Amino acid sequence: MLNLRRPRPQPYPRPAAMAAVLATAAMLAVGLSPLGAAERALVIRGQVTRAGSTRPVTAGEVELRWPGHEDRFQTVSAPIREDGSYLLTASIDTATVALSDLTVSAICPAHEVLEVALPAPPAADDGGAAVVTVDLGVPASTLNGILNIFQCCILTWSALTVMLPAFLLGAAITAFVPSQSILGLLGPQAPRAQAYGAAVGAGIVLSLCSCNVVPLFAGIWRRGAGTGPAFAFLYSGPALDLLPIIFTCQVIGLPFGVFRTVAVSVIAVAVGVIMARLFGEGRGEGAGAAPPPPSEDGPSRRVTALLVGLLLYLLIIGSMALSWRLRLLLTTPALAGVAVLSWRGLNREQRGAWRHETWQLLRLVLPVLVPAVLIIGLLAMHTPLTVTRWLSGNNSLAASLAAAAFGALMYFPILTEVAFTKALLKVMGVGVGPAMALILTAPGLSLPGMIILRRVVGWRRLLVYAGATALLAGLAGALFAAAWGTYLCSCAL
Repeated sequence: MLNLRRPRPQPYPRPAAMAAVLATAAMLAVGLSPLGAAERALVIRGQVTRAGSTRPVTAGEVELRWPGHEDRFQTVSAPIREDGSYLLTASIDTATVALSDLTVSAICPAHEVLEVALPAPPAADDGGAAVVTVDLGVPASTLNGILNIFQCCILTWSALTVMLPAFLLGAAITAFVPSQSILGLLGPQAPRAQAYGAAVGAGIVLSLCSCNVVPLFAGIWRRGAGTGPAFAFLYSGPALDLLPIIFTCQVIGLPFGVFRTVAVSVIAVAVGVIMARLFGEGRGEGAGAAPPPPSEDGPSRRVTALLVGLLLYLLIIGSMALSWRLRLLLTTPALAGVAVLSWRGLNREQRGAWRHETWQLLRLVLPVLVPAVLIIGLLAMHTPLTVTRWLSGNNSLAASLAAAAFGALMYFPILTEVAFTKALLKVMGVGVGPAMALILTAPGLSLPGMIILRRVVGWRRLLVYAGATALLAGLAGALFAAAWGTYLCSCAL
């Protein structure tokens, strides 16, 4: 028997129940917990000032983050206002994120990043949000924070791998290399293209700072090198090093590195020609007392060539960023070779002459270099990076000349001029003209190097050399700015 009764119609959902279902579905769709769970509104406010003062920091942003859990927690940020205040709002699911694990960071140009733990929020106010006040005093970045003078120059054991071979090589050139060899390659009578080509090309091989190049310059200068090629080598030796050129291309940009290479070569030759025209190719008077001439009974050409070659090899290896194990592996055979040559290839008088020249160079350089670098390092530790703010967006010739003068008076260990220039371009917004002028003078000139150089060539030659180099670098920076325009970091492309 069939049941012919119609099925009872199901009642429609009530409006309130339907709304709850839709709200739950919406919250699940966006990954939020249902109403009444552990989600909490959070408001963070405060003032960002420079550490140790009440001066507001007027640019940058404040971030709320969960360190080590960037894949699970999306950082919340808010800009810093012109009066130094900020207001940051967030909604936190306390079921998965402990508020005590969160941090507040201030990221401001020319200042170090400051990150502090989030204080315990008070109970929520009537509006349901917990309000926390976090005032941040950010320390200003200093010049030394980027230059890292005390870790990159003469006050480290690794610096000995460059300085000691440089002194020994300069002394060996003075004591053993015949004057005819220097005169034939770099002397006043040598073909100009050959002399300047050798002087500029030497910079590609050698990795020296503006102070370490002085012993080698003194060696060839005292053996009779012409004024022009000698000063061309003095500038190109530290400024045309292959490693910083490659580093410039990678860190700042290929056009920067290419223009730097061409500009250094042109400036080196131009400075050499200027020095030769003003002072003549010979040393003349007032250039410093010449050392005693080397003994006529000097070592054989074979011994001299091997000794100079091994010391040059040690200098190149010592300037590379290598582990101590690899450095020992590469330098131990060369050190053994130097020891054997000095014992078997040199007699007592020749070893005495080498020691004498090395001691003379040490007396010439170290009493000036160590105090000068210490003073510059201490000043850089207390000089804020904001002193360069006036160069921001300024590509004028005056700005390029000022940047060139600044680079000439500072001390930049190898490669640090690249990092410093990059920071000025990206953080401070410095124009490309002053940046290029700085990167042209920073490696080749320095106040300690110029003080040492004065004892070798005298005040007149020093002032002309430094002034001509800085002037040409400033002009090159202005020319580069006219051709380039505005710098855009590769990470923003």
